[in-house]
Amino acid sequence: MSTRSTAKNLFPPLEDPERAIRRKTRADPNLLNDFEEINMAANDGDRPPPPPPPGGAGGDLQVPDLRTMEELCQPTLKGRGGPIGPINIQANNFGLKNDMIQQIQNSCHFHGLPGDDANKHLDKFLHVTQSIKVNGITEDALRLYLFPHSLTHHATAWFDRLPRNSITTFDQMASKFLSKYFPPSMVTKLRNEITNFRQLPDESLFEAWERYKLAIDRCPNHNMLPVTQIDTFYNGLTLRHRDTINAAAGGTFMKRRPEECYDLIENMTAHHNDWDTSAQRYESSSSVTPSASSNTEIAALKSELAEMNKNFS
Repeated sequence: MSTRSTAKNLFPPLEDPERAIRRKTRADPNLLNDFEEINMAANDGDRPPPPPPPGGAGGDLQVPDLRTMEELCQPTLKGRGGPIGPINIQANNFGLKNDMIQQIQNSCHFHGLPGDDANKHLDKFLHVTQSIKVNGITEDALRLYLFPHSLTHHATAWFDRLPRNSITTFDQMASKFLSKYFPPSMVTKLRNEITNFRQLPDESLFEAWERYKLAIDRCPNHNMLPVTQIDTFYNGLTLRHRDTINAAAGGTFMKRRPEECYDLIENMTAHHNDWDTSAQRYESSSSVTPSASSNTEIAALKSELAEMNKNFS
């Protein structure tokens, strides 16, 4: 009897040995590692190359950073240079003169406070820089380099925080400046002040007109037609001042053209020292003596209109 054939019958060959090993590793995961080591030892020529060490391709080892804490805490030049990026300048020797900077700083400066008017600052800056010319330098580049010198305090801190090299034209500078200090919320607030205008009880016609014009001036993009501006102001006045304007217009104020209405109010407020103070005295006397007759009121109004007509003649 052959013992070799008997051994073969006792351990029949496996149809899928890897599948059997995976079943066994569910109970003992170390079996799979042992199998891989045995298999790779038997086929050493087919062994895959080991993974590269950390530190980059080609097996280069990562160089450790040997700098000290003091060196690591030192500031570097990375990220410096300011918000204004490189600009192509034709002039060979360009530099901002001290008199240019002083002219800007003496003529217009913007602090960045809540009450500062960003639109007025831009208008004044553009007006001042019209007279500053340098050969080989475009007007846009010159304004871009001069604009930071018109900023102070909070506005300077805002400018310094802008991303490095993020501005290359003056239009970009003006856009970022208005986005910060004249945002859409402020536009909405100023428009509401215009459309909801009402004359105050103790406010003269001159004071109401100046306050209304200031509100319009502070919101250049109000998009209101002249007829709407005049109508809003007229309807916001007290009844007494509306009657005064109608009388000065020789009838009905609203039957005149918008340009005529505007000129009429301008002329009336230009001579406010001649007649508006008397109107205030009349209002004060009326409040003291509420029982005055209607004839006295009519006489006072006629006297006031007579003074107005004298000024307009």
